[in-house]
Amino acid sequence: MCCVLLPTVSSAANRSLQFNRPADTPQARYVIELMSIAYSNIGYELEVIDFNHQSALAAANNGILDGQLGRINSISQQYKNLNVVNFPLFEFNLILLKNCDTCRFEQLNNIAIQAGYPAAKSYLDNNPFIGEVIRVKSVTAQLNLLAQKKVDGVLLLDFLLKSKHPRFDISTFSADVLVPIRSFHFLHKRHKELIPFLEQQLTLLEEDGTVNQLRDKHLNH
Repeated sequence: MCCVLLPTVSSAANRSLQFNRPADTPQARYVIELMSIAYSNIGYELEVIDFNHQSALAAANNGILDGQLGRINSISQQYKNLNVVNFPLFEFNLILLKNCDTCRFEQLNNIAIQAGYPAAKSYLDNNPFIGEVIRVKSVTAQLNLLAQKKVDGVLLLDFLLKSKHPRFDISTFSADVLVPIRSFHFLHKRHKELIPFLEQQLTLLEEDGTVNQLRDKHLNH
């Protein structure tokens, strides 16, 4: 605790950083509260603004937004101006729901993914799929296509499914957990000097129990 790093007062005073408002989930509320504390501890204010989710990554990469609250680590391969804060915020699963009990992922004729969430695209990049990929705007649209058997399967983030459709009966479909994924905070490269300060603050918040308290508050229900 005797060696806490802080940005210089002149660079940090009365500063705020803007991020797009994510979908309202327990994970989003947890990340916003945790990162608000971390930024406050280094003299910054985290400001969450309404912004089109599907264009938020490009906007952050172009510097219109100051970064991304929580994204998968691989986005920096495509969005070169975004730098990761190396502290995993939470873990989630990418799941496959399908209408066929015995068919494998690569045997499906088509799947639906949600635009604006890179986890599914990243999985497809690493696991080439020769069928048709249909991009939709919401989890609801994915589930409707699946229920109407207009697609063979859907790739979903488990926490979005639980938050948006808590009463959805997953047992009526075949479900596979494809891969666990961790979420990280990102800053535009113009703010990269803040990254070591944020990493230190997040480590301290983990050590003093704040991270676990916030996880209990938002995630462990």
